[in-house]
Amino acid sequence: MAFVQLTRPDGSAVAIKTEEVIKFAPVPSEGPLMGPLSTGTRITFRNGTHQDVKELQEEVLRRCNA
Repeated sequence: MAFVQLTRPDGSAVAIKTEEVIKFAPVPSEGPLMGPLSTGTRITFRNGTHQDVKELQEEVLRRCNA
């Protein structure tokens, strides 16, 4: 099992299990789905939950593929 360490909006670390990730996209910056970050990445998991992280989408992709 591969895990990637990223940063939550509050600055704390979070470990993401890469095999549980369905998709990731930029955090919505407006509207009802807006997150606590103005920039960052929203990661969606198999169980329907999501996690916003400070890292941009390109960085998340790079870490997941490492």
